[in-house]
Amino acid sequence: MDRVAVFIASRNTSPTKRRVLWHVSESDARKICGDRRTGIKAHPSHMLCWSYDLDPEYNVFVSDNGRYADVLAEHGVTILASKTHSLVS
Repeated sequence: MDRVAVFIASRNTSPTKRRVLWHVSESDARKICGDRRTGIKAHPSHMLCWSYDLDPEYNVFVSDNGRYADVLAEHGVTILASKTHSLVS
């Protein structure tokens, strides 16, 4: 299983690091980022994207405010790591 980072891509801003919400499997990332509720049409200021790049030099975990809890639950997503969850092997 490939671990990937799901991050917030904001419109009109360029943070120095990716703001990562979670590490998940690639298949879970495809479910999350493919859901219409996580796209730019649902939230005009940002969308969720994913990347294989987990390098901490370019990524920083940010707090999950629960906005996407329904998406995670409906797709049965397993969080492998987040700001509040340790890395799972």
